[in-house]
Amino acid sequence: MTIFLDFDGTVVEHNYPLIGAENPHSIRIIKALQEKGHQIILNTYRADLNDGSLQDALDFLNQTHFELIPILTHTTRKIHPGPFDLAESIRFEKLYIDDIAENIPLIPNRTLAHGEMVDWITLEMLLRNRQIL
Repeated sequence: MTIFLDFDGTVVEHNYPLIGAENPHSIRIIKALQEKGHQIILNTYRADLNDGSLQDALDFLNQTHFELIPILTHTTRKIHPGPFDLAESIRFEKLYIDDIAENIPLIPNRTLAHGEMVDWITLEMLLRNRQIL
């Protein structure tokens, strides 16, 4: 499956143009998805900008201590995700993990006083239930 992975609000809390605090469990589950053979493509609004922030996101994801298979592919412009629907994702072999996808599980930010980010624990359970993970 091709997985289009958002960055701000998904892998990390929103803190653009800086890198926000790491969203708990995001890296662990991304690594597990890679180990299952899924292709990860970074799909972030940072690609729409010409300010170096896309490279910052890639550099963050590709830190050696995360032990991810290097994520080198990204969309040239942000692809807006449709509603989070695993049945449709399986059917089309495309999954968008993105905090703006309608119906994706969310939790409150941990370090920011406002906003939400992807709930990776619930997402992991849903992915396991559908044998994606």
